[in-house]
Amino acid sequence: MRQQWHQTEFLIVDEISMVSYQMLCMMDARLRQIKNCENEFFGGVNVLLFGDLLQLPPIKRSGTPVFKQPEHLQPAIHLWRLFTLCELTENMRQQGDQTFIDILNALRVGELTTQHFSILMGRLLQDTSDEFAIDKALRVYPTNQQVNDHNSAVLNLYRNNGARIYKIKAQDQLVHATRNADNVDIATIIPADINKTGGLPAELEIFVGAKVMLRSNIDVSKRLVNGAIGYINEIVWPQFRRTQMYATDVPSVRIDFARDGVHLIHPKAIQFPAKYNYGTAERRMLPLILSWASTIHKMQGSTVDHAVVYLGAKLFEEGQAYVALSRVRSLQGLRIEKLDCNKLTGKKPCNNEALNELNRMRNKN
Repeated sequence: MRQQWHQTEFLIVDEISMVSYQMLCMMDARLRQIKNCENEFFGGVNVLLFGDLLQLPPIKRSGTPVFKQPEHLQPAIHLWRLFTLCELTENMRQQGDQTFIDILNALRVGELTTQHFSILMGRLLQDTSDEFAIDKALRVYPTNQQVNDHNSAVLNLYRNNGARIYKIKAQDQLVHATRNADNVDIATIIPADINKTGGLPAELEIFVGAKVMLRSNIDVSKRLVNGAIGYINEIVWPQFRRTQMYATDVPSVRIDFARDGVHLIHPKAIQFPAKYNYGTAERRMLPLILSWASTIHKMQGSTVDHAVVYLGAKLFEEGQAYVALSRVRSLQGLRIEKLDCNKLTGKKPCNNEALNELNRMRNKN
């Protein structure tokens, strides 16, 4: 590890709003250890943080927002306060659509006007043809259940229309056992949460034409990163087979990522802790999930030309509405599924603590 980091001078952390203060502390401690430089913050490495504090916060169980030092870590140095703000003010994603930019800027700080609401009401989904058909424009929802329901509905639509759909099952095994597992069903000791299996699902149904999302970084230089969306245009079975023979046959797939080209994606093997202290498990599977719909959380950092965004009663987090809407390049490419005005005003449009911190940093400069 020290050899790998020997010449590292800069560490770049993106989507900083999702990083907890506790994670920032772990970065500091680990870099001091790796660089063998205990007396310098972050081991003397230059740390650049990118993102918007008014977007999605870290998952609550992971800790406090990156700018909020927990009481039990006081009076240690406040690591966040070591950073200096450099604020970028030009909106590049929605460039050319000033009306949309104005709406997003107002929503971001909880200051939508009646005129803004009127414009958003005009984007309510009424026609589901062309780019906004059920299997075309990405649906963006706050909950996994809504995403799963929509993806299942589209999959069944293709199934009923005669598409040849293959069910792929992951190849799971125990690679470093710490207990006798001879009589144990491997399925019972593999975590059900996809986030605990390196993003690899237990099962995946695919077909030529399916819309999918990468769940891990493949090649950053080619923009084949976690969250990239494309369409399968070829399924390549192992051992030169023309079709699937067994459920555990895991193929490679050729995916059209539009602006980022067509690429062959191979199965990936990832190791992770097995349940009940059985040691280390390994899963080999395509690093993909179906993606006619996605959660707002997964979409942070992404950009799409067309989307149908849910802004109804199930929004539950500050910044969700802003993040969801701001993924789309223009008002023309936006449709809204349900619009609960109370979710865009009141307590949930933005994180006031984050807004106060942003203003503090501006004043400090």
